[in-house]
Amino acid sequence: MQERGVKNPQLQDFFQVKEKYDTLLFMMNGIGLTGTLQGFEMFLEKAKSLLKPKGQLLFDSSDISYLYDDMPMPTNQYFGEISYCYEYKKEKGNWFNWLYIDPTTLQRLSKQHGWNCKIVFHDEDDQYLAQLTP
Repeated sequence: MQERGVKNPQLQDFFQVKEKYDTLLFMMNGIGLTGTLQGFEMFLEKAKSLLKPKGQLLFDSSDISYLYDDMPMPTNQYFGEISYCYEYKKEKGNWFNWLYIDPTTLQRLSKQHGWNCKIVFHDEDDQYLAQLTP
């Protein structure tokens, strides 16, 4: 990262960060790292403490409900909670959870946790860009 011009790269646990920021940016469905709706709600609470006054949280995600057009929706969890395991050249990693949150659920949870939610962009493939402000 330093070779690419990042002046102060830091590797740390998000939930241990103390600094304040103008913008928290999680692109390429980076918000998915929250793993579950419960994880997303915990993330929203922590993110509030990391923003300066008038700060913002920007991220993109997708509504993946279309995946269930030909099969039933899960009944034991939110449909956007997905488990992945990568394998490359016969080396298999650990399973991990990833979240895809639809805009309606996002707006409901954002409001419940004291955020203003604006969908800034929505494309024809059910992908969107959201801006949350406390």
